[in-house]
Amino acid sequence: MPVPGGHLEVQRVGEPPTVLPLGATTIRIGRGRDAELHVADPHVSKRHAEIRVDGEDHVVADCGSLAGVFVNGQKVERHRLHDGDVIELGAHVPLRITVRRAAKMRPDTTLIAAVEPADSNGLGRLARFFEFSQKLGGGFTLDEVLQDVVDLAIEVTHAERGLVLLQRADGSLETRVARGANGRTLPTTGLRISDTLVQKALASGQPTIVADVDQDADLALAASIVSLELRSAVLLPLVHFVAAPDAATASSATFGLVYLDSRRLRGGFDGFDLGILARLARDASSVVENARLLREAEQRRRIEQEVRMASEVQAALMPEHFRSTPAWDIAGSCVPCHELGGDYVDQFDLGGGRTALVVADVAGKGIAASLLAATLQGALAAEMHRGGPLGEAVERVNRVHCRLAPVGKFVTLAVAVLDPDGCVEIVNAGHCPVLVVHADTVTTLPGDGMALGLSDEATYQSSTVQLRAGDTLALYSDGIVECLGPDHELFDESRLAASLQAHRRADAAGILAGIVRDVDTFRKEVANSDDRSLIVVRAR
Repeated sequence: MPVPGGHLEVQRVGEPPTVLPLGATTIRIGRGRDAELHVADPHVSKRHAEIRVDGEDHVVADCGSLAGVFVNGQKVERHRLHDGDVIELGAHVPLRITVRRAAKMRPDTTLIAAVEPADSNGLGRLARFFEFSQKLGGGFTLDEVLQDVVDLAIEVTHAERGLVLLQRADGSLETRVARGANGRTLPTTGLRISDTLVQKALASGQPTIVADVDQDADLALAASIVSLELRSAVLLPLVHFVAAPDAATASSATFGLVYLDSRRLRGGFDGFDLGILARLARDASSVVENARLLREAEQRRRIEQEVRMASEVQAALMPEHFRSTPAWDIAGSCVPCHELGGDYVDQFDLGGGRTALVVADVAGKGIAASLLAATLQGALAAEMHRGGPLGEAVERVNRVHCRLAPVGKFVTLAVAVLDPDGCVEIVNAGHCPVLVVHADTVTTLPGDGMALGLSDEATYQSSTVQLRAGDTLALYSDGIVECLGPDHELFDESRLAASLQAHRRADAAGILAGIVRDVDTFRKEVANSDDRSLIVVRAR
């Protein structure tokens, strides 16, 4: 019975067509390395389909693939092939296989060569390298690609085993992939390697190729080489380049190795082998580096999401708006310079027409500062409702803070208790001076207490001030007075006092809005460098 003839015309998107002759042997199609038609695409199964001889014809058969086999757009399990039939491997693989019964091939096609032994003229190794290059962009996992890196390197070098070693954060090496000849997977723990060769390759950042250990007296005597009975080895550094504004100053850093060794005498390496190895090392470096960048991007995304959630929680813990009383008109705001701030403002209803106001500034910014601010809020809430002298309440809060906060994380704080008769009791623990506007004069009430968290034996004394109708009191954080303008000047306390006087005839909300406008006008386009908190109280 005559063997059916013809050929398969294989067309990949963006590449010239190639040709695979049809004959009496079965043609395996898939992602597996033993496939006559190898397709490095994640949608293709390792053994996707076969083209077999059936009498005087060829048939295509689905080998249990996930994506399916299509002929002329129709999904098939088995199909007798005719001239011009188009085979596709699923709906998402950019590959068309056309059956050609004619004897002549198109002039722009290239014959797919059979894979030659690794010790031949190198065409088989080049074909494997191109297959690997396709896999780099195919959506495979990092370990799958690294395994292919090692397998291809073993084919090129005739090594007995190959490893991918990646540096940990502390500089030590982790064996990420370990393979033996013929695609065997080796355990990644307990493997012995030549530290001498590894350190030499890491230090140089260049490929280290030892064709015969006996030809290098220093290597021949190295303890690790002697104990392993090594005769040849290849080490390919994995390198990433650190960009710089000036291209001439860009630098590179070695972050791992492809390590191969053998106890057999390898013999020389020709230039063709070295070219493939150098390209292989560059591509492997890119794969690992891209995986690292992707992992870092995912970590940043997760951290940003956590910070956003923490910012929402922090905002919920502070008053949405300040409540005025029959005796007091109150307004306040807290604007963090980052997602999470270290400033804290609050109001406590003490009953009987009395209310307490707090402005605090935790040293530092970010998550740590926001956590300490939340802790401070809980301690203050408990003490404010407990009653008793205001100074003693702050002393107890200080002792809690000294016990819970890390060394150096101090807090400045100003707390004011407003009575309905116009009397204001104030404790200032190292915070900005409280400003009081009486008619046309501004009085400064400096803080003489120690910041919280510096000493658990600190004591605090309160002072009182009597406000009359129309008088104004301001509690604020240093983000207001230390706001920088374009000429590197501070807004300072004198400008804040002038702003208070300029807007004193407005209600509390109007005074607050006026001060915020004055600060923004002063700083112009200069970004905020600190949290800005302000509470304005006006006696009715």
